[in-house]
Amino acid sequence: MIEPTFQIDCEYNADIFNLFQNTIFAFDFMESIYWISDTLNNSSKKINIDIIKSQSTHKISLCRSMPLFAYIDRTENSVLIVDTQQSKIIRMLKIQDSKIESISISDDGSSILIGGKNGVLSNWDIYSGKILGIITRHKDFVLLSKESPNKRFIISVGYDRRVMLFDKNKDRIGSFVFASTSAIKCVRFFNDSKFLALGDISGYIYVIDTNTRIILCKFQAAYVQILDIHHYKDSYLFFLNSNGVLGVIDFNQKEKILDNFLPQNKYKSFIINNNMIILSSVENTIRAYNFDDFMNYCVSLIDSNEIANAYQFIDENKFLQSENFYLQLEARFEVDLLEAKALACSNNQAKAIENLQKYLSIATKSSIISNIISNIKGIEEFESLMSMNMEARAIPLVQKNPLLKNLKSYIDFNNRFSKVIILAKELIKKGKKDDANTLMMIYKKIPTNMQVIQEIFLYPHKVDEAIKAIEEKNYKVYFKLKQEYKFITYLQDSKEIEDDAQMYYFKCLDSLYSINLAECRENITILKNFKEYKYFATNLEIKVDEVDNLIQKINTID
Repeated sequence: MIEPTFQIDCEYNADIFNLFQNTIFAFDFMESIYWISDTLNNSSKKINIDIIKSQSTHKISLCRSMPLFAYIDRTENSVLIVDTQQSKIIRMLKIQDSKIESISISDDGSSILIGGKNGVLSNWDIYSGKILGIITRHKDFVLLSKESPNKRFIISVGYDRRVMLFDKNKDRIGSFVFASTSAIKCVRFFNDSKFLALGDISGYIYVIDTNTRIILCKFQAAYVQILDIHHYKDSYLFFLNSNGVLGVIDFNQKEKILDNFLPQNKYKSFIINNNMIILSSVENTIRAYNFDDFMNYCVSLIDSNEIANAYQFIDENKFLQSENFYLQLEARFEVDLLEAKALACSNNQAKAIENLQKYLSIATKSSIISNIISNIKGIEEFESLMSMNMEARAIPLVQKNPLLKNLKSYIDFNNRFSKVIILAKELIKKGKKDDANTLMMIYKKIPTNMQVIQEIFLYPHKVDEAIKAIEEKNYKVYFKLKQEYKFITYLQDSKEIEDDAQMYYFKCLDSLYSINLAECRENITILKNFKEYKYFATNLEIKVDEVDNLIQKINTID
């Protein structure tokens, strides 16, 4: 199905790694080996470094955009920065009065954050070796820190579980964001730096708006430690837990959309680089996959009319649901539904069911399709009853099968009922209730019509009032009567008057944009009568008042 863009097999683990110009830079914690491998020819070399034995990913830091890495030496007194192209140490940094707990190189490789065991987080220029500033202070060790891609924000987390955010545009020192209930183990800024994701030891993921510092989402993605997080398009977050499982959540919806991405392996680490996801498996293999290949594969399934396989593939990779081809696939599904319903209502039920069969094996569609097929099969019974003049048994079936409303026999029945209502009303006005009763006899057998018939006998003058309101387009009277009487919707031309809502909606917008406020207010008054547009009309009325006040102020100044 989806083949890797490249694959590297090596004798070392990649506990943390990065891709830069077709080269993998990785670190094996167990062996204390920093190794480099070319993705084109799978060749590799290693660099032994003297680092304290630790499984913490924050004892070493890889630069995202340059072949640099830094590590804390065995004594925890110094940070050593290595240029891998020259295979030499280019800078050694020390902080005063403290051992070093964590480090983090900036994405552009110009600076490095150093977190001390004394709770102080400082920022250093790598090339000059000078301190750029004290960012924040924690009550205990600085567990981890990270600078945003745009270099505006710095996040830090202490062993005191306090999360601090420093904004270079606003702060002199970091500001408290929140105190986590469990230890935070990883942080990741989105590429645009607008949001920040954190993962804790209990499996929770937090998403923070960097500008407002509000926690937008707190979601339990797993029940074990979150090792790393990466953002992918829109609101998708890929996360790796300590069981080696890669999942996906939609933080806007606060739901996990994928339990296990590429489940054939367990993973130690991963990165998302541009449009590529690169995964380090526990088998010492690094594989890269291009997200475009997932999309292209799905498009090929759609083009070859393998609809069930396309939906299954998307269900296995739900992050594809934001792509255009998925929207087109869903649109195609809706078109097929409409076409099937049209065929079914045109006495071609067999063809309609045949066209829907391809969706029955799709988990997300099977329930909908089964229900529609059941409704299509119900058409034969309905038509049979109607042909035998057994409307009293046929018409109630419509309540459970809305598809029947589109049949000509049902539409003709309702049209006849609408005409009979008018005739019965005239007879009642002339005192001929028995004749009206005889005329209505066949319709009295239908339970859904009983209330309408009772209203006609009791309030014939209200029928006249409603007919006049329809003729004169008196929306206020029409909708008032509709609230009180059920017969309104059975009158001829009642549908046309309700369809006027969209026309007045556009009239409101047009008159507002042309600054014809008087006309706009008239249209708003009419639009308020339509229930589905009442909220819009009320809000638009407020905007019209604001525009009117603004115009008056301008005229006063002139």
